[in-house]
Amino acid sequence: MAFVLSALGMPIAMYLLRRFNIMDRVADNKIHEHPVPRGGGIVIFLAFAIAVVVPWYRDNPMNGVLIGSAICMAVGAIDDIRGGISAVVKFITLVGTTLILSFYGVRLDVFSWAPLDLLITMVWIVGVTSAFNGIDNMDGLAAGVATIVSTMYLVIAVQAYLTIGSETNLTWFGLLASGLIGANLGFLVFNFKPARIFMGDSGSFFLGFTLAALGVMGEWNSNPIIACSIPVLILGVPIFDFSYILIARILSGETRTVRSIISHCAPDHLSHRLVWMGFSQRYAVLFIYLVSTALGVTGILLRNSSSYFDNALALFQGFAIVFIVMILMLTAARRQRNLSALKPELFERRPETVSDQDESSREVA
Repeated sequence: MAFVLSALGMPIAMYLLRRFNIMDRVADNKIHEHPVPRGGGIVIFLAFAIAVVVPWYRDNPMNGVLIGSAICMAVGAIDDIRGGISAVVKFITLVGTTLILSFYGVRLDVFSWAPLDLLITMVWIVGVTSAFNGIDNMDGLAAGVATIVSTMYLVIAVQAYLTIGSETNLTWFGLLASGLIGANLGFLVFNFKPARIFMGDSGSFFLGFTLAALGVMGEWNSNPIIACSIPVLILGVPIFDFSYILIARILSGETRTVRSIISHCAPDHLSHRLVWMGFSQRYAVLFIYLVSTALGVTGILLRNSSSYFDNALALFQGFAIVFIVMILMLTAARRQRNLSALKPELFERRPETVSDQDESSREVA
């Protein structure tokens, strides 16, 4: 149902967004050659929400996630319509939605002390939402990664059902994951390169929040270290990409103050660096799909492992994948520096290395 609603609603959204002039315009720092409607995330959310509400299954955590997702979508939609919104407003929104999640029982249980667990939950929600917002920078990338992450969540929910039965607490978890899969696949029909519509902040903000919230409540493992590692692996691509570029910008002196760290936006994410290495945009996106799938499968294997040795092997595999990606990013940066030094005229405008959607690639925090 989510797929059908999304696929059928997207052409309507494209018409209305054009009609009301909610467009991502052509500019020197963008690669699309004609204006593209932004705001497809509104349809993604509506398709997702309708599909998961229709079965009339209710659970407190599910209600909390849906309310928080709706708020994030609304704030993102205002951003799309206005062409920008303060990062402070987005941060306050995430703090507020985290409090809503906590009220409905969606909260990490790491230290068994409510205030500290709430703080850690807030850091996770803000960090993952910001990280996911950052990967929305090429056609099909954010929606594809969201689909892969949601698929991993769904696999875990199905495994729990087959193992435990109908008593599992992950019924709502699998239901939400299914809705996200369908809604994002319907959007990808129109967003995979060449994109005819962008999700905008209405999509990346709500998707990042929802995936982060699901990561809080998964029944991962009784071992706290393993339990923390599994959602990090499943969401490994946005988390690693975001962490790497923040550290790289600080070490290079590109960002020097807290304000610049929060507000700085540049075409230096993993997808851009793959293009620097010679990947086409489409192959760069497909490569990131592959990395995201590999990390997600590693997380599932880690959850299902039954010995310390198996746990160690799964963790080693996850670190190895991340290390390979890090080598690629470092190599791309070195190649770009060398090429810009030899032929600076090539970098007056770099159409293959900039963001498709500057609004969507703006970090929240």
